Amino acid sequence: MVDERPGIRELDQRIPFLLSQLGSYVSDDFKRRLAPLDAQPRTNAVLVALSGTDGQSQRQLSARLGLHRNVMVNLIDTLEEQGLVQRKPHPDDRRAFAVTLTDRARELLPALDEQSHAMEDEVTSALTPDERAALLDMLQRVSASLGLSPGVHPRLGESTPLNSPT
Repeated sequence: MVDERPGIRELDQRIPFLLSQLGSYVSDDFKRRLAPLDAQPRTNAVLVALSGTDGQSQRQLSARLGLHRNVMVNLIDTLEEQGLVQRKPHPDDRRAFAVTLTDRARELLPALDEQSHAMEDEVTSALTPDERAALLDMLQRVSASLGLSPGVHPRLGESTPLNSPT
């Protein structure tokens, strides 16, 4: 069967191009899916990081997410204004704040997770469960070989405002 879709076949044979094409699609789609929830991908990243270990200091979050501390302060300021996190005195360091999830954030997390799973199901719908597992394994190995932090998007710390559409 001949593929009749328009396009550039030479680029369709290049793995970096395909990863970039898919990355762009997934990034835009994730933003679109989160918009009705009044959330951004960075919102999701911080809330998921806190859901595993609530009460981390801004410094701990900054290190975990690979963000400059000034970027983290601005990000937490914005999430605090949205009622998603709050700063409390850190129990182990009187110079630090513990960043904790609010009830509003805890209510939002399942919807964020649902959108993440729905997007993953859509993106991998052409794969069998074994192929999906193999793809996940291969992508994790490639990511690790390039020194990327597990679960941290390289553009998480860009200076685009959190409430910006881009």
